[in-house]
Amino acid sequence: MGTLLAHPRAFIKAGIRSDTLSPDLNRTLAIIRVGFNEASRPVPRRAPPKADPHPTDDNFTPPVKSLRAGQTLKPRKDPANLNKNNLGRILRIYSFDDHQIFPGRQIFVEVNQKKMTRPKVWAAVRQQLDALTAPVYLRVDHARGVNGAVRHKSPFYHHVLSRGRLLYEDGSNIWASDPAPEDTDPAARAQRQQDQFQAEIAAFMAQQRQFFRQKNYRRAGAQLRNSIEAAYHMLLTTLHGHSYPETDIAFLRARAEALAPDLRQPWFHGTEDYEAEFDRLRHAHGGTHRFRQYKMSEAEIKRLSLCQKRLLKMADKLCQKKIEGLG
Repeated sequence: MGTLLAHPRAFIKAGIRSDTLSPDLNRTLAIIRVGFNEASRPVPRRAPPKADPHPTDDNFTPPVKSLRAGQTLKPRKDPANLNKNNLGRILRIYSFDDHQIFPGRQIFVEVNQKKMTRPKVWAAVRQQLDALTAPVYLRVDHARGVNGAVRHKSPFYHHVLSRGRLLYEDGSNIWASDPAPEDTDPAARAQRQQDQFQAEIAAFMAQQRQFFRQKNYRRAGAQLRNSIEAAYHMLLTTLHGHSYPETDIAFLRARAEALAPDLRQPWFHGTEDYEAEFDRLRHAHGGTHRFRQYKMSEAEIKRLSLCQKRLLKMADKLCQKKIEGLG
């Protein structure tokens, strides 16, 4: 891994030193800087609506117990002072290449506040990074979350912090911590991770069967989707060394199939009907805004369960083969 020669704050305060960075990395960090500026802006609190002193509705209820004539409510705080004593900062930026399953550069940004990871802000930045000549996979997380993930030996963060190229580090990062060294051989560590994923998948499938017996096909589909996500995380972690902290099963599926093309077989070689059902299954995740709109029928659950069983069987076989090769 190379060492960055530019001043660590060069691309945050005074622009990017193009003489020390490649043009692609120069452009990438410039886009990230714009996203950081948007994410670090204070979010003003909404002021309560002003009360009409002459309401036309007889059922009008004032927002407080007593409101004098002509009195209006004011915001609790001045929006300009919300983040006065807690400014947003970028703590670390890592670059790590992973051309085996992602055709481009990968950047990990660690910030000091959870609010700076707002998806709405970084979604536009990710679109710009995907449009570059060499696409960039961007992950932004807050320091407390990263520290907890490292403490629990998350494969993704362990991989990034131990193998990535450090582009920038803020000396005031009180959350900085290095990955804890592993005291077990790779095969034993991989087998332990495999057992954890298998237990998680078994729990999801048990809930899936329970909801199916209750004829709650919507919830059964959600648990089916969760088991598939866990299976792809298991595949990527075992075959590649780390998975991605993503919940989009289409994203995870594409990365897993790049490692093992045979994984396309459980989905009937991508026929249109099953691809449509798979796309609908993506929205069975409770963390998405489309979760309330998605529906699943009994017949669809039965068909997708066949795909699920084939995928899990193939995933277990591939992972065990990889673990045996590590021994």
